[in-house]
Amino acid sequence: MNNPNTTNECLLDIKFNGKRICLVTNYRTGSTFFIRETFKVNKIPPTENWEHFNSKRTFAQNFNLLQRSQSFIFKLMPDQIDHSLTGIKLIEDRCDELIYLYRRNFVSQASSWIAWNLTGDHDHHWGENRTYEVEPTQEIADKYTNQLLENYQSMKYIYNQYPGRVFCLEDFPNQYPYNRNYKWQSKVKIPSFNVQKEVFNI
Repeated sequence: MNNPNTTNECLLDIKFNGKRICLVTNYRTGSTFFIRETFKVNKIPPTENWEHFNSKRTFAQNFNLLQRSQSFIFKLMPDQIDHSLTGIKLIEDRCDELIYLYRRNFVSQASSWIAWNLTGDHDHHWGENRTYEVEPTQEIADKYTNQLLENYQSMKYIYNQYPGRVFCLEDFPNQYPYNRNYKWQSKVKIPSFNVQKEVFNI
């Protein structure tokens, strides 16, 4: 059973440059684990909703909350601000540092994102092992796969405009995947995609 709550702190060597941090990332990259470990080490409080712009508030309302805070870390998936170039410029101006996080194995990432959306029970992360059946159509698989690809295309633009440190899930010395097992009841095709090369050119 994976449970980071019962382990010693990880990612101790990641020190932020400043007190206002935006983690630019995608879904299913280990971003929750990254934030929970790095904010403790750096003593920077995460925003109330770690996906700060994923709320019913408008962009302006969410941004005003950032302006009133002198210390924060949050994660941003580009589609949460509708891939807005103006929005990312405002966020970059407000933050001391933009940090990037991706997942090298895109097929595994897309499979996990498809399964996560189809199975629900999103409050269950770590703890007891739970098994879910997943039966997507190719249309549904394409929908969630394309969502990831579109986010990565926006991340490429953001990174080119505002270069920063890049981290990869597979490079973490310790990994704690959610205690969620999936039984796939149908087969779908997921395209290969070299995130490291296509997005960050590394």
